[in-house]
Amino acid sequence: MCMPPSEQTGTSLATAVDVRAPARLHLGMLSFGVPDTRSFGGVGVMLDRPAIHVRLRRAPRLEARGLHAERALACAQACVAGWRLGDVGCSIEIVAAPPAHVGLGSGTQLGLAVAAGMRHLFKLGPEANTPPTTPHPAQDDLEPTDHDWLFDLRDALELARVVSRGRRSCVGVYGFSRGGLIIESGRMIRENAVPDDDITRDFSPMVARVRLPTAWRCVLLMARDATGLSGEAERAAFARLPPVPRELTAELSRIALLDLLPAAVEGKFIEFSLAVRKYGGLAGMPFQPESIKLPYAQATSDLLELLAELGCPGATQSSWGPAVMACCESLEKAGILVDRLESLGLARHHDIVIARFDTQGAVLRVIE
Repeated sequence: MCMPPSEQTGTSLATAVDVRAPARLHLGMLSFGVPDTRSFGGVGVMLDRPAIHVRLRRAPRLEARGLHAERALACAQACVAGWRLGDVGCSIEIVAAPPAHVGLGSGTQLGLAVAAGMRHLFKLGPEANTPPTTPHPAQDDLEPTDHDWLFDLRDALELARVVSRGRRSCVGVYGFSRGGLIIESGRMIRENAVPDDDITRDFSPMVARVRLPTAWRCVLLMARDATGLSGEAERAAFARLPPVPRELTAELSRIALLDLLPAAVEGKFIEFSLAVRKYGGLAGMPFQPESIKLPYAQATSDLLELLAELGCPGATQSSWGPAVMACCESLEKAGILVDRLESLGLARHHDIVIARFDTQGAVLRVIE
């Protein structure tokens, strides 16, 4: 669907865009399996790396190349069908992406990034190419241009709906819009309810978002050649797990709202780190009957103990793993930790990355 240049704006439709989206760490869910109770809420945080970077360009047909190309193509096809775009063509290049199913939320971020690019190229029309009315991006240490766009909550939910993301956790969906530490309450799932489709289903409401101090860092450790649960295997694991006790949900909620959130708002690093570890440890308990079966389970447990011994109280696993995060108060301290880990031989089996806590979310840039 190629439209002529807009006579009103004097601009042509974009022919190519770049979309960059942050990585997502999930610290654990608040509840699942209890009838007539909110399920799948929880806490997560966005990191600026390892990021998703996709480039979309108008083309004669739909095609994709690079890591996760098949998933990207499926997302583009969902956009064409869901938005009734007709006979459009787009070449999608995955320029950079973390591995799938390691706890970094790459599936959601890839899906939203592809949908964001498709929407800008084919759905929004000429008005998408006029300069924004407010500066974009809004983050102080970025150079704003008339060709950069951020995404608000409405944008993120529209993108998530068309590519069927956010059915359980919505941390990655909300993090795509403006990043941050995110607390969500979960979706209300009624007993014996008919499964809802993507047109009618509700999303888990976001309770709070906090921009973490810019000086803080996260050391991310990812065991090579290891993947967590996903797809049918993950659905089967959830089906075998017992409901989360209400008492545990209450304690997780207390930690999230009365320990973790205030420490983040006030920039109290030690209190924040202790709350991260406590929340992550408790949130992982309901999953132990299944997570203990994973081949890297003992190695992850040993790694968390090692990080505590090295003076990192704020360490926990993300989702099913194997990604592990360690909070650091500054870039200098993150560098010291990485040096210690490398001296102990951890780099032989892990990719180790120093990341910022993301405070802007995804960015779309018109490049042609």
